[in-house]
Amino acid sequence: MNLRQKLHSGEIAYGLTLTIGTPQIAELVANLGFDWIWIETEHTTMSLDTILAQLQAISGTGTKAVVRVDCNDQTTIKRVLDTGPDGILIPSVNSLEDAEKAIKFTKYPPLGERGIGLARAQGYGLKLASYIKSANDEVATIFMIEHILAVQNIHEILQVEGLDGVIIGALDLAGSMNLQNDLSNPLIEIEVQKVLAACKKAGIACGAFVGDPNQAKARIQEGFRLLTLGADVLLLASSAKNVLDSVKKA
Repeated sequence: MNLRQKLHSGEIAYGLTLTIGTPQIAELVANLGFDWIWIETEHTTMSLDTILAQLQAISGTGTKAVVRVDCNDQTTIKRVLDTGPDGILIPSVNSLEDAEKAIKFTKYPPLGERGIGLARAQGYGLKLASYIKSANDEVATIFMIEHILAVQNIHEILQVEGLDGVIIGALDLAGSMNLQNDLSNPLIEIEVQKVLAACKKAGIACGAFVGDPNQAKARIQEGFRLLTLGADVLLLASSAKNVLDSVKKA
């Protein structure tokens, strides 16, 4: 089952965010049993070569790879898709116009206007015909909902043909509400729940970043189906700090 099929199946997809950008870490995490990996380029210094190396390391493990691009831009999206990820995550989709642009950039005709290349995704030309035929059905398109305007426009955004899932970016959502210094404000969660409710109604998988197992369980019970269970840097820091503290106490 590819990632797009999993998103439409109603099953839960467990993921992890990678920000460090080494193929070794990508390969290690991909062998742990996660359903998908979120390769983060919006807030990192990753290049296309770095993305490519991670995708090559993940290939064959059964774990699917999603790349978050840094903007809703046709050239950026085209070049990342040509590296061969299983899905693409597009930030700051705040309106119907943004959503339609994103689909246009991620899908081949007739649904979109994605350009045809001879890169890794197409087997460097060896699998060109089969990839062009299957890509629209097999490569997942996911939007970030991370601004109050996106929440206000969520019903229109979710109606765009070709969308497979959304992930709520609660931190940026809080910032757009001028609540970045008050992240526990219940007003933020009210907006999060509006997006979740709209996704349930539209039959679109809704995702979230969760910080610990208890939060993950709570989100699953609420109906979230696309989860990222933390990030490499946070898990590394937490584990290292726990070891250090334990040894010092001993």
